Amino acid sequence: MRLLGRRFALEVDGVAEISELLPEYPIPKAPPFLRGVVNIHGTVAAVLDLGIYLGIGPSEKGRTLLLLSSPGCSLAIVVEQVERMITADDIGAVRSCSDSLLPCELLLADGSAALIDLQALLASVEKRL
Repeated sequence: MRLLGRRFALEVDGVAEISELLPEYPIPKAPPFLRGVVNIHGTVAAVLDLGIYLGIGPSEKGRTLLLLSSPGCSLAIVVEQVERMITADDIGAVRSCSDSLLPCELLLADGSAALIDLQALLASVEKRL
C-alpha cells in the first residue's frame, strides 16, 4: 500500500476488508491521528490517519480504507492506494529496523516496503488513547 509516497505492507490476515473512502463522523475530543468513525457494512470502525500516527504527515490524498482484522478492535486505516499482494517469492531480502511498529523492510524487485507490525500498532494506539 502507498501512503505519502512511501510503501507499507501488512500481513494479509491482518486485513478484514478493503473499501473505498466512506463518510467519516467526528469523534469529540479525539487525538488528531483519529479522523473519526465510519460504518463499513454494519461495523463501526475508528479511522486512523497512519501518516499522522507515524509522524510523516496527514493522509490528505487517502482514497482507500483498510479495515483491520483484530478481535475486539474495530480500526480502519486510510491509505492512498493498495498496490498488490506480495508473496514470499516477491521478497528478495528482509532488512531489520529498530522501530517496533515497523520492525523490518521488505526488499522487493521494484523497491521496498516497510512491514507494519499490526499487533504493535494496535497496542500502541490503545496505549495513546
